[in-house]
Amino acid sequence: MKYFFLFILTSSLLFIFGCEKPDSSSFQFSIKVVDENGVPIQNASVQATAPVLNAIPNFTGQTGVDGIMKDDEGLSLFEYNMPAVLQVTAQKGGNPPVVFGCGYIKLQADSVVNMTIVVLPYVVGVAGC
Repeated sequence: MKYFFLFILTSSLLFIFGCEKPDSSSFQFSIKVVDENGVPIQNASVQATAPVLNAIPNFTGQTGVDGIMKDDEGLSLFEYNMPAVLQVTAQKGGNPPVVFGCGYIKLQADSVVNMTIVVLPYVVGVAGC
């Protein structure tokens, strides 16, 4: 009977302290938009999203004078709570855009991934990732 109670006590302690959730990681990124000469592009529309229908990670913003993407609140460091690969598109101008660029970014846990998108003159039927 003594061993039974010891077993129950040990099992209870393992259950209580063994079921601790690990700390969640942060996945941060920033995006800069430049032309083919490395000159920052101002007022480009930028979108970073998962390339699937109704994607949950969907970050949008505009570039400033420095070419860095900022959201509506002026933040230039974006954060997602899960690992992901995002498709990033940047364009400037109407429809069709004057310049366009795209690429993919893989988010890494507990680090900031910096990506530079190079925009080139848009050519109908040629642009795409």
